[in-house]
Amino acid sequence: MRRFIFCVLLLGGCQATNTPPVEQTPPPEVVPEQVMPEVAPVKPSPSKPRFIIDNIMNLAPETIRNILGQAALIRKEKNVRVWLYRNSECRLHLYFYPDDNGDFRLNYVETTAVDISAANPTVSPNACLDSFVIPDQQPSYPDTDTDPQPDR
Repeated sequence: MRRFIFCVLLLGGCQATNTPPVEQTPPPEVVPEQVMPEVAPVKPSPSKPRFIIDNIMNLAPETIRNILGQAALIRKEKNVRVWLYRNSECRLHLYFYPDDNGDFRLNYVETTAVDISAANPTVSPNACLDSFVIPDQQPSYPDTDTDPQPDR
């Protein structure tokens, strides 16, 4: 019986008497994740060409030379003059035919990509033309009056 009393006293001494009650805090509010709307990446718009093919048609060879500089190759035949301009991106062929007065005028323009076996061998004709324009030339757009065309 002594053991029993000893155990009771021992266990009784282990209990704390003035322990404050445990306060339970409410769980934190769950804030839903804000989903940002997907924004498409901004693609820069291509710049307008300084010259377009429609603006150089019917110009004299000297005017074209003032705009584009010296051609890499000039081929002369009886009724046609063909000028070739070339760079790393494209080839530009200009065909001059005589008008009613016998003066040669630009009548036809052909552009081709350098590497036609590439995955995308297309080249914009106006971009190809614009790549040959001498840097200090004035811009020429169909909707403005800044065309340097003195021979028209």
